[in-house]
Amino acid sequence: MRARRMACPHPIFTRAPRGRIYAFLAWLGREALALLLSPLRYWPATLIIVPVLVWTAMHYRFNLSPSLPWTVARVEYGRTPARGEYMLYTYRGPIEGLPSHTFFKRVAGIPGDTILVDGRRVWVAGRLVGEAAEHTHKGVRLTTIRPGTIPDGFLFAQGDHPASFDSRYAESGLVPFDAVIGVAHPVF
Repeated sequence: MRARRMACPHPIFTRAPRGRIYAFLAWLGREALALLLSPLRYWPATLIIVPVLVWTAMHYRFNLSPSLPWTVARVEYGRTPARGEYMLYTYRGPIEGLPSHTFFKRVAGIPGDTILVDGRRVWVAGRLVGEAAEHTHKGVRLTTIRPGTIPDGFLFAQGDHPASFDSRYAESGLVPFDAVIGVAHPVF
């Protein structure tokens, strides 16, 4: 009997790299569930694997957005980021329908820095942060942030991608210190 050829390769090999990460995480979840539901002879392994998975989930975050060049970051909780460092923070703005309300962005401005706006170009501390788009890819109108000085207790967030939704927009705004989850250190 002749073996049938598949019309296309296995789906896991045809996806983009982020698709492979989704597939790996799904497999990892199935394996963890199988261990939890397995007979008692596997419980010693479960007592090792589950805490390691929980610790990893608490200290590492996955970036599935194309706006950053890396996918996995180690998060250092409880520290306010300095200029140039990546931060992980909770978005509290008015835009709804976002895939996530937890953002990874670089700190471009700290309290006391000056924000200048020239048309749709935004400058922070004398450096060009980028040009603000007029609307989102869904057609929602965006307004640029107002010029001024960054007040105490706030940071200016900048995305690495030119179309990133960051502090250039009034709808995103400055990031309050209490919204910062921690400092993100890219792993790969």
